[in-house]
Amino acid sequence: MIKRVGCVEIPVSDMEKSTAFYENVLGLKKTYGHPVWTSFDAGGVSFALAASGTKKVEKHGKVCTSCSLCVLRYVAHGRKEDKPKLTATSVLYLEVDNLNQTYKELKEEGVKFITEPQEQGWGGRTAVMLDPDNNILVLSEA
Repeated sequence: MIKRVGCVEIPVSDMEKSTAFYENVLGLKKTYGHPVWTSFDAGGVSFALAASGTKKVEKHGKVCTSCSLCVLRYVAHGRKEDKPKLTATSVLYLEVDNLNQTYKELKEEGVKFITEPQEQGWGGRTAVMLDPDNNILVLSEA
């Protein structure tokens, strides 16, 4: 059946801004770049940003129609100026060794947090932050 997660993808409205955040602020290694798709190695897991047309933006971004998934998004969302722009978000859990130190460093970089480091009922600790498109990122320490 399912062997592993092949890739985690989140929608973004500004590829350059989001790529800079994940690469320069969070320190992920970029493995592929394209105007509508950028992927990173996140500790052996493929993580991708996609200009999927599902984030609120003033104007529609570029559309890639080279794969069936992109074509389905294009058709499903209509990509017409007179239609309301859809929003979507994902929650990505990022494991860290030292939550307090990571929180402090990212806070100093100007990252927006919606929770400070806190104990969780399952025994770990988390802090919740937002990326430039307000996608939810949970820093987690076991």
